[in-house]
Amino acid sequence: MGIYYLNNGEKGWEEDRLDWNHHKMVMPLVGNTLLPREIEKELESKSSPIIADVCTGTGVWAVSVAKQLPNAKIRGFDIDVTKFAKKLPPNVQLQYGDVFEPFPSELLGKFDLVHARFLVSLLRKEDWVPVARNFMTLLRPGGWILWEDSGPFEFRVLPITPGWTRYATLNWNFCNAQGMDLKMPATLTTHLEDAGFVDLSEKDYHTSPYEKLDIGTKESMLRLAYQTFLGMVASGKVEEMRTKAQAEKAVNQIREEFEQGTLCFWTLNRVWGRKPVQS
Repeated sequence: MGIYYLNNGEKGWEEDRLDWNHHKMVMPLVGNTLLPREIEKELESKSSPIIADVCTGTGVWAVSVAKQLPNAKIRGFDIDVTKFAKKLPPNVQLQYGDVFEPFPSELLGKFDLVHARFLVSLLRKEDWVPVARNFMTLLRPGGWILWEDSGPFEFRVLPITPGWTRYATLNWNFCNAQGMDLKMPATLTTHLEDAGFVDLSEKDYHTSPYEKLDIGTKESMLRLAYQTFLGMVASGKVEEMRTKAQAEKAVNQIREEFEQGTLCFWTLNRVWGRKPVQS
């Protein structure tokens, strides 16, 4: 079982956050490069590459890749099928899939690329390697893994403010109690190495050099903070965060601090590599 705690609040709110994050935050940060060039080049050389998008959410990444690679066949998997977008390109199929369980036998060894993004709020420390090995079963020998993730504490603010301090303290205690990998995303490459992937490369993307991303970074952080606070409320385990009203008040305090000039920065880590040709 995963520990995903960002699925609370009104229906549609988390779906909107996921889509917004893709279009307004991640893609501008990575220069609108959906794929590292070496992966893109190899997939373009195939007549009909097959791609898996695990924990696909709404399918927003899968749809974006489908537009870039119209000859590709893309299958998205998620345990929550209620988030799936209703209108999909003909080369995208979304279906139920639990990353903690074996994938259907007819899918094993069939994919040229497996993509994963933002599983940090789903996995405990001990889950990363087994889940990565499960993803490897989908890949053909030599197939690619592309994993994009951040960490529970990769948002940073300057100067340190009261609202932010409260969020950081509660978030640390909550994530630690959940058993999360508090060192992510610095440990992502090591997790994939331990799972058996080879020829790994990584790249960090930082918002700090890009003033044009300032507003988006703050909005992304506020949306994440609100969902995190609601996750605390739903858990019933955080004494200082028991109601939706408390969550709204806490987020509004951080928003006011941003409006007064507080800076906010974020880091995304992208790691890619291959399944060994021979095991």
